[in-house]
Amino acid sequence: MKQVLRYRRKTKGNGLLAHDAAMALDVEALAARVSYVGSGEHKVRPLDPSFDFSPALRSDASRCDPGVTREQAQAALRQAVRLRCVSEDFVGDFPRYVWGWLDGRPHIARLDNQEQGAYKAWPIGREEFPMDRGGRLAPPEEKP
Repeated sequence: MKQVLRYRRKTKGNGLLAHDAAMALDVEALAARVSYVGSGEHKVRPLDPSFDFSPALRSDASRCDPGVTREQAQAALRQAVRLRCVSEDFVGDFPRYVWGWLDGRPHIARLDNQEQGAYKAWPIGREEFPMDRGGRLAPPEEKP
């Protein structure tokens, strides 16, 4: 007998910003305003010194690579914004979700502070990316 799953996977937003709206987005201005702050819920020790908090790992949280620095994560976040890999859900001036790649792994970033444009992020499976007909979410090595 087939096992019935008792949970439903939550979706992250309604998907990528539509192509026309994404093209109208001033990505350079937005990328300059977003920042990566991280979260102790996803960090394991030893933690890179660029983070100024101590890990408080949740048992159900995805594990982030402890060797990734805040600067690397912020650069990946800003690159994903420049590639228009943002959700159609905006909270104020910022997209609720941003999808991108860091160290060859897919990640999702979620808006953590809407006034400051601060995000936290964690690794996900590639199958967790939203539908992407335009190829914006392709791994960097697959982009033309």
